Amino acid sequence: MKILGINTSPRPGSNVKIALETALEAAAAKGAETELINTNSMSIKACQACNFCKANQGKCVNDDDMTQIYEKILEADAVIFGSPVYFIDITAQAKLVIDRLYAFFMEESLKDTLSAKKLSFIVTNGSVPAEQIMPALDIQTTGLSFLGFQIVDKQVFGDNNNPEAIKENSEQLAIAKKIGENLI
Repeated sequence: MKILGINTSPRPGSNVKIALETALEAAAAKGAETELINTNSMSIKACQACNFCKANQGKCVNDDDMTQIYEKILEADAVIFGSPVYFIDITAQAKLVIDRLYAFFMEESLKDTLSAKKLSFIVTNGSVPAEQIMPALDIQTTGLSFLGFQIVDKQVFGDNNNPEAIKENSEQLAIAKKIGENLI
């Protein structure tokens, strides 16, 4: 089993990256092959809403690093998507990747492939209560499930405004481990 972690945090010492690494380590301990990609160092253009992908079997008109992410998602059995919360929502970097997944939308040849994939979503934030963030997370996971992904977990880890703060929260790290194990 292959599990792909997608880290969309731009911050060094990112709490979401630490949570993703923890989840992936737990999955690897159960025998999964894991990989973590950091999108902030990649060149990813915005969706052009041109529908080139609809006329070209899901291939995007933008020839950029998102091509690597498409390939890795298609090769994986499960995906853990991670984003910090900025202003009660996922980051612009996360939304950029999710918007570009539009290339998978209504592509008949991908329906069976995507419907076999599990997906979990981890977000970290500083001080906003989880119940205020969950509607934004629900919107993203609804869209991802519409593509065919089986949503396994959605988790908000709060009180993580400072870099590496999550390292001191054994309860949150235990939940992150469980998220990785739930994908096996």
